[in-house]
Amino acid sequence: MILLRKPGQFVDRKIFIGVGSNMGQSDKNCIMAIKMISGDFRVNLRSVSSFYTTSPVSNIEQGDFINCAIEIDWNGTPMELLQFLNGIEASMGRVRGKKNGPRIIDLDILLYGSKIVNEDMLTIPHKELHRRKFAILPCLEIEPDLVLTKPLASFLSEIGDDQKVTRLEHIAFSEDD
Repeated sequence: MILLRKPGQFVDRKIFIGVGSNMGQSDKNCIMAIKMISGDFRVNLRSVSSFYTTSPVSNIEQGDFINCAIEIDWNGTPMELLQFLNGIEASMGRVRGKKNGPRIIDLDILLYGSKIVNEDMLTIPHKELHRRKFAILPCLEIEPDLVLTKPLASFLSEIGDDQKVTRLEHIAFSEDD
């Protein structure tokens, strides 16, 4: 990983973003979104998890997702980060339709250090994080000791086997691509 900025410039650290897609070339969509995030001057990309194929957590008929998580440092507020991520989604063609429906890209703020945010447009930690293997496993790959209200890993045993998550060995993010 190449650091283009000094870590001391960043206000907030240990921010985890969930990245997912199940439309078009999902792996390429995820990689493009990560590049767009990491290319912004307010972002220091710290880590990218493996990519996973995951079953949708929805009653809507749709294809499997490609998911991963990234850890960043951010020079801005949580709401500015949300607006930035929503802008990337829009620029990539995301149209907000049915809740939990198919999407070309989905960027979610999962954790923002130890901050807790409860606003109309933003809840941190992500309100469904503890129920989603496709978000928990990539985060734990980056930081095995993450804690929500209890160790994040402990939530895995509470999630049913209907959520399928398989690590993909043939897809990886590279800043050189």
